[in-house]
Parts: sequence; structure tokens; C-alpha cells
Amino acid sequence: MARVEQDLAVRSESVQRLYGLYIADRFEVNRRYQRKLVWSVEEKQKLVDSMLRDLPLPLFLVAELTTGTDASLELIDGLQRLNAIFAFLENEYPINGKYFDLDALADTKLMKDEGRLEQKEPKLEREASTDFVNYTVALSVYRAADQASIEEVFRRINSGGRRLSRQSLRQAGTVSSLADLVRVLSSEIRGDTSPTDSVPLRRMPQLSISNYDLDYGVVVDEIFWVENGILRREDVRESLDEQLILDLLIDVTIEPTPSSGTRVRDAYYSYGDIDSAESAEAVAIAASIDLKGAGAIKIAFKRAYDAVRTVVRKSDKKFSNLVGAGPGGRNPRYFHITFLAFYELINVDRLRLNDVDKAVKALTKIGGAALNVPGGGGDWTAKSKRATVDAVKGVLRSSFEGPVDGDDLGSFGYASQLEVLLGNARVEQQLFDCKQGLFTLASNDRKFDPGALATIARTLAAMANMGKGAVGYVAVGIADDKKDAERVEELDGVNAIEYRKFLVVGVEREALLAGKPLNDYWHWITQKLAGVGLDPALLSQVLANARLVPYEGRVVLLFKVSALAAPIFFEGQLWERAGSQTVLVQQADYARVFGAFTA
Repeated sequence: MARVEQDLAVRSESVQRLYGLYIADRFEVNRRYQRKLVWSVEEKQKLVDSMLRDLPLPLFLVAELTTGTDASLELIDGLQRLNAIFAFLENEYPINGKYFDLDALADTKLMKDEGRLEQKEPKLEREASTDFVNYTVALSVYRAADQASIEEVFRRINSGGRRLSRQSLRQAGTVSSLADLVRVLSSEIRGDTSPTDSVPLRRMPQLSISNYDLDYGVVVDEIFWVENGILRREDVRESLDEQLILDLLIDVTIEPTPSSGTRVRDAYYSYGDIDSAESAEAVAIAASIDLKGAGAIKIAFKRAYDAVRTVVRKSDKKFSNLVGAGPGGRNPRYFHITFLAFYELINVDRLRLNDVDKAVKALTKIGGAALNVPGGGGDWTAKSKRATVDAVKGVLRSSFEGPVDGDDLGSFGYASQLEVLLGNARVEQQLFDCKQGLFTLASNDRKFDPGALATIARTLAAMANMGKGAVGYVAVGIADDKKDAERVEELDGVNAIEYRKFLVVGVEREALLAGKPLNDYWHWITQKLAGVGLDPALLSQVLANARLVPYEGRVVLLFKVSALAAPIFFEGQLWERAGSQTVLVQQADYARVFGAFTA
């Protein structure tokens, strides 16, 4: 356990000063241990109301981190409160029906004048708005010896009451391959992923979970768990989705299947006495993850998850209604068994789901038959769980074919990956781009557009120049904007499928235009890409990692690119990404681009 060094300074800071740090990206959020943005608008409004009444707030705790000449403030305590304050300043919600007067603060006035913020009406009185930005809070700055010390502080200050759920505390205080898998898979299924663990607070609203109608973030009712009656809104806010993922990971990683319950979960995290040695269970699951590979476990998990989701969506019902689970909006054990049945059929028995309609019929009202789970919470014995999984597998077996050889277990798992990429693109646009397709939309005379393919090649080269370790994606079959999606519908009769404001139109319509089966169209496009002048090493890598991704009845062509050992030129020029744009690098900046590969 890290020893916590006492190097603490407390200072008073105005809201105005804090907002300046915020827009300068000085506040950082470490998603390895920090909570999601989960406060409801009502909770945010209560905080702002307290400030307008000049009532005191608890102190805000940050860790000062220095990288080179730059210093950032990693948030340890106060994430939800700071987000509430800054969201009010930016007119995202009102207080008592009135919005902050953007002219009362120089920074928000400038952004309003530049069109980056819009003043909503009615406005809060100027005097009240000015008083709000002059409100002072106590900011406690902790100079940490290392990252482990910061995480230890976070866990200790949140373990003295009911501020965090038990699962949140398990996650916050654990550095392990199990905790990483729980965190990553949970975030991917919720849809609040980020490209890196460290995210500027200014970007966190894109990852927020909200019950309010905003242009960003994740709507809580659209999260798979809530949408399907598996967990309730509040359950997700309390990280019970992560607890369910934990239970599933334990069951697919440890043999024979163990029991489920609070004591079992604590044991696999070595949670309880934070000064104790690692538990036997924690050692066992770490060894199992190391043996199987965290990446392989994640792929197998997403295969099963996508298969279940495909069947549920085909049924056009909520999961809870499909299986005939009880009322109340919380049925995690029904999903637990169903997931394990799919997981074992696909990843253990090496079968491939080949009849989705038959699987829908098999799961219909199964809650009153083979899917018989104990109610009332409490421990769930291994024997009871094992018997139910086997019974559900027996009912589903005729929906599958095989065994199959190699990794040909179906296309499941890729849809979730695409959603992760789209979610990440909301936070980091430099390493993601999308195109509606490769055929023109300007006229009814549809033709293949070689310029569009050259643009994709240029974008891939630019992404590869973003520095050592950079990984980027270009998705073909996702409309650039609503106008293109409407044009695709007009010309091709294809309705776009929306995910996080992205509009998926697919490329199978273009295969028809080309007069080719989809797989032939795919090979035709890759052959054309080979002729546009990409660096041979980069081209080989791109083609090796390209794939067709089925998504909700559409098919997306996905190109992946990874940086090489040095920057590469395209058409004799050097390109890079600036936000969502591909821009030409001037010769005076070549040293900067090359420097990103030697640091």
C-alpha cells in the first residue's frame, strides 16, 4: 500500500478563477478510479441554489501533477460539483427557470461573442450572476508522490460513509487486471468510453450519464441495462452495472463456476481491510486472466454480449419482457444466466448462432421455465447457477450450429467495437473520421468517386503522423451529416440508424450500385485503395486490419491505421489531423511532427 505523504495546501478560489482553469484544461479526471458524471439536473440545481444563497460548500480536493513544464490538477473530490458549476455557467440548465447571464463573466462573454455559447432566456439578474462568479470555494491542493498515493487518498476519503457504492469503492482502491476489465467493459456497454484514462474535465460532459435532454453525453434510459429492464437508473448511478460485469467476469474466468455474492466479490478484489495482503481469490483470478489474456477475454465477452443483444433487438421487446422476468425494472440474474449460456455456447462449445428467430422463440417467457432464478438477493450458490445455465443452454442449442473451427464464430463482437469508436470520437476527433460511402450523391447518376478514396487514404496517412502509438479509424458507411443521410435515403431508400448523433447508412447499398455481392465489393474497394499511393508499409498494415462490421442490419467498412516508426508522406506531402480536419503540414513544422516519434 502506498504511504500517503502530507504535502497539502488550502487556498480560496473564486468560481471565475476555477472556470479559467477549466477552459485551459488544467483540471484532469483519471477514469481509472473516478466516478462517472452521474448527477441529475435536479442535483446540480440544488448545488447552484446553495451557492446563490451564499451557503458554504465542502472543499474541493485536487492533486497537483507536473509533466515537464506543465502542471495539471487531477480531481480527487469534487468532480460532480465542479461539473454542476461549469454547466450552469455555460447555460446548460436554469436555476428557478433562469439562465446564467453570459455577459457577467469575461470568458463566457467572449465565447458568446464568438458563437461558441448561446445565451438562453430568461436571464438571471446581472447582480446575481456576478455574485455567483465571485463566490469562493476552498481548494485543497495535494502534491502527491505518485499515482498510487492519489488513488489511496480517493479511496480513504470515500470509504467513511455512503458516498460511494461498495462496487465503486472496490474499483477505486484496486489496481488489477480484473478491475481494468470491469472498468473497460462497463464503460463500453454504457457508451461513456474515452480514448485515454486521463481526460480533461472540459471533455467529461461528453461522457456524462444524464436524464436531461442535452446534445451530448449518454441518456440514462438508452443504456442497455436500463432500456431492457435489467437494471434501474439509480442502479447505474450506483455502479451496479459494474458489479454485474464483475460477476460475469468471475464466472467466465474461474473454473468451476463459483458462487455469487458480496463476500465473493470482495474476495476477488481483496477488498475489506485495505492494509491486508492480496487474497487467494485475487491471486487466482489474476493468474487466470494472465493465462487467457485480457484481450482474448474481452473479445469473448463482447461476442456473447452482442449475440444476446442481437436476439433481444430482433424480438422487438425489452429483455425483461422477452424472458418474462418479474416487474420492477431490475432483473440482473435473468441476464446473468442468459449471458453465461450464450458465452459458453459460443466460446466454450465453439458453436455459431445461425437462427436468430429460433433463439428469440427459445427465450420467449423462459423466465417461467428453464430460466428459473432465485429472488430476494443474497448469495447465489454455484450449484443453483450451474444447473440453470445448463438448462438454458439446452433450450438454445438448436439455434446454433457447429462446432466450428478457428475464430469463425459469427460476426458478433464487432458492433460493440464500432460503438466504442463512435463514443470515443465524441471526445477525441483527431483519430476518427467517417464517410457516407464511395459513390457520389450529387446526382441521380451514381458513380464511384476515386477522389473520395484518395481523401480516405490522405486521412489515414495523417492519422499515422499523430505520433508514436497513435491508432486511428476511418469508417465508410456512416454519414458525415444529416444532409448526406437524407440524400442516401432519397437515392437508395436506406434509413439511417442513429447512435450518439452518428448516422449509420451502411455500404451494402453501394455493392448493389457496383453490381457486386458485398464480399466482392469489399475486395474491389481494397484493390482500389492499393492503387492510390499510400506508403507500402502503411498500406499493408491498413489492409491487414480492415474489416466489414455488421451493425443493426447495416454493414460498415472500417479501416484501422497505426503509426509507423516515423511519419509518412502521401502524394509527396506531409499531412496531420487538426480536430476533425486533415491539414497539410508546412515545411517549417516538419521537425515538430518528426519529434512526436522520438519523444
